[in-house]
Amino acid sequence: MSHYPHLFSPLTINGMTLKNRIIMPPMGTNMATLNGEVSQEQLEYYELRAKGGTGLITIENICIDFPFASNGTTQLRIDNDQYIPRLFKLTETLHKHGACVSIQLNHAGASAYAYRLEGQTPLSSSTTPSKKHGNIPRPMTHEEIYHAVEKFGDAAERVRRAGFDCVEIHAGHSYLISQFFIAAV
Repeated sequence: MSHYPHLFSPLTINGMTLKNRIIMPPMGTNMATLNGEVSQEQLEYYELRAKGGTGLITIENICIDFPFASNGTTQLRIDNDQYIPRLFKLTETLHKHGACVSIQLNHAGASAYAYRLEGQTPLSSSTTPSKKHGNIPRPMTHEEIYHAVEKFGDAAERVRRAGFDCVEIHAGHSYLISQFFIAAV
């Protein structure tokens, strides 16, 4: 470990102190329940990482506005308060082992699962087809953009109430925010 002298030393970021510098990035587990709640299997999966000594665990992308923001059948949701108790159980469990906990907020945009939209068209910055599913989206109106911004804010408040230490806004992998960054879209 002489090559990495700081790996196991604490690190404070804006008042949040990590017990070490081992960080687990968000990785899709596909373990949430079909209605978007944390499953027991998912809780145990993350708890094993906390028990192993991880300093910061970032929970996989969570849907902020169902169905338009949903990118999977077993994706976590945070679009209303009913999801807070199971998310709180998750953060409480991971904190018990000394881990800090982050979560990735996401809106799928054009990559939303079309069958969940019940005939509605996915939303994006343009009509450029989704790289993920080939969906042809429609450009968002100004009101829909403001609505998405509000949903990100609502989700951030809910995850704060669920005990998360910080959030990550997912702006990659051809999801909504990145669709506004790409000139071809």
